[in-house]
Amino acid sequence: MLTFKPENKGPVVIKAANSNTLSDTYRDSLVIKYRAIGNVVPDTTFEFAGKTFPAPVMAGPIGGADKGEGGVLGYAHAINEAGSVYWTGFHDKEAWTQTLKEGINAVRVIKPLADNRVLLDEIRFDEEHGALAYAMDISHGMTVYGEKDAQQQQFDSKTEEDLQMLNEAASIPFILKDVMSIEDALIAAKIGIYGIILSGHNNRFPCAVPPLKILPEIRKAVGEDMKIFVDGGMNNGYDAFKALALGADGVLCARSLVGEYVKSGSLACSMKILQIGAEIKGAMANTGSKDLKHINRNCIVNL
Repeated sequence: MLTFKPENKGPVVIKAANSNTLSDTYRDSLVIKYRAIGNVVPDTTFEFAGKTFPAPVMAGPIGGADKGEGGVLGYAHAINEAGSVYWTGFHDKEAWTQTLKEGINAVRVIKPLADNRVLLDEIRFDEEHGALAYAMDISHGMTVYGEKDAQQQQFDSKTEEDLQMLNEAASIPFILKDVMSIEDALIAAKIGIYGIILSGHNNRFPCAVPPLKILPEIRKAVGEDMKIFVDGGMNNGYDAFKALALGADGVLCARSLVGEYVKSGSLACSMKILQIGAEIKGAMANTGSKDLKHINRNCIVNL
């Protein structure tokens, strides 16, 4: 009998099913409702993992920074110089170790390794070496074709009991990445996880709901205690502001920052993240949002 053998473990990119396209279209359908009377210079400060940062935008995990002038570590320094948080993936332990050694505010996204004992070792490493938090790509448990994923090591889906154990494993905050449903968000809230990231993981699964579309429902379902972050096309302050208005605590920006770093170097990368923060501040100032808590759904309109 014939069996289907995919050429790769990623999705077949069909225009109608491309989750990035769906997300971009929905995000672009939202516009900002400006106002002018009684506005003040806003406070954009953002609290994350017990520290305060100038703006609610962080550098999301993405490959490609190694092609820049100072490699991955140079990119991490550029983000740090802008007063933001550097996030990285689970691929270069040497660079990650050096990042933490140099005192950069950073978070690593660990894959859902099948062996929880190995996972615990990785979490302890991050905790002992000064990471702000640790995160997990929960979408990497299964491939788009319904098989257990395996890249650097064997991956597997995690149960609620697994996540409860991992959440209790360290003193630093635990964050779940690639949450795209109310059901997963409610499990995270029940466990007491610090935060979740709404993310389609760059079209990992076709026909995915846009993060900004599901965001208000998730915020309503979990309440205000758990942090909610959004990534995916957050490449300017105006799109970041839309996410904040819909209930996010902050956003992760990746592609535009790495692109700026590779094209123009560290200073340009630092300036790009500062520009995004300034654009958020401008949108806040001109919508009557005196601080992050005062940004709300009334600040944006669906076309």
